[in-house]
Amino acid sequence: MKTLNQIYRYTSDCRFPDEDWHKVLLYCRKRFKGGKIHKALYPKADSTYRQFRKWIESGLGAGDYISYGNTMGIVGSSTPSGVTLAAYCDYEGNLIVNEMEVLEPERLQHLEEPRVTELKRLIFEKGLDFSVRTSKFDKIYTPQKYFYATIQKPNSDEVGVGMYLESDNSKYHFLAYLYKDELQMDCWIDSNYTPLKPASEADIKRLHSATSKAGWSYNERGHKFIKIPQKGKDNVYWYLNDRFELVMDRDNGAKKHLERWEAGNYILDYTEGLLFMKDVKAMRGKA
Repeated sequence: MKTLNQIYRYTSDCRFPDEDWHKVLLYCRKRFKGGKIHKALYPKADSTYRQFRKWIESGLGAGDYISYGNTMGIVGSSTPSGVTLAAYCDYEGNLIVNEMEVLEPERLQHLEEPRVTELKRLIFEKGLDFSVRTSKFDKIYTPQKYFYATIQKPNSDEVGVGMYLESDNSKYHFLAYLYKDELQMDCWIDSNYTPLKPASEADIKRLHSATSKAGWSYNERGHKFIKIPQKGKDNVYWYLNDRFELVMDRDNGAKKHLERWEAGNYILDYTEGLLFMKDVKAMRGKA
């Protein structure tokens, strides 16, 4: 099956009869609940809806890793009239980034997983990132520290989103990372030689919604996630004021309550607060 980006590439390269085009649109609405695809402005080939469905089921799509005889490459364009590679390896294993029309498309086979990793490594180490939608290579995006980035899972439209810290080529370090419903904090994620991409506003909101739901709040000044205070009954808690007196307050979500929590001056149990006050006064010689 094909991803939405692969379908976008196919429909950008093919011209359909009007009736067949409406069937393509209906297929995308049903499968992807939408998906913005447009009629080809500069079509490379003609396609019917029947050919489109055959391609969906068994054809090669842009971004697929393939073997071609003794070499391997990545598909740039695939239409009923032919297949073009966006990059390929020569017989000595060197990566050639140049379009090549495949003379015998029937010889193309999906690449075995170990060789997929090898090809991805060659592209990654060359500092390139292949875009399925445009069928072109771009320079790898390297986000600044504390910027948001996404990483796409292989052969999928699913993406993980995180707040980026650093990388060591084989792994990415995120302050917070979300994939589907799984949230990880301060973690390293295997890159699998997959480049990062800038995160959209929707991706960023999705991440912060997940961290908030899990009880984390982002402190922008300190560039860290902190646990949101667990409020007591009726939001009541105690803290020590500047005269080291135990004072009751109610947490209404104001910034001062979060600051007390971060400082460890947020006590849910009154008795525990009395003991804390006594210890603090003793340390300061005010017992």
